[in-house]
Amino acid sequence: MSAPEDGYRFDGLAEFVSRRARVKLVEMLLGKGLSIKEIATMVGVTTRSVRRWLNRSETHPCNKNLDRMLSLAWQASPSLTFELLRDELCIFAALISDATKNNFQLGDDQR
Repeated sequence: MSAPEDGYRFDGLAEFVSRRARVKLVEMLLGKGLSIKEIATMVGVTTRSVRRWLNRSETHPCNKNLDRMLSLAWQASPSLTFELLRDELCIFAALISDATKNNFQLGDDQR
């Protein structure tokens, strides 16, 4: 699929990956035996950045860093990476379905 031709920057797959899933990717890489230092080096960030990504009240990887992390995750575990991205798609599709059923009236938990 090519980028939309509407003049806006398009960061590809990273545009559709939630904060929650970005943290799960880091956790998955750690679970596959990579250290925080290795992840930081491979993504091109500091170890402090990776630690902050793991703190849910802090920050999350930007799209550029997420692309690098997705490549790492795919190498570490294609099946877990696919499962995580598929789960993201299902959540997104359910949100769209619910929103259209409710004429895009958001619930309190979505504001």
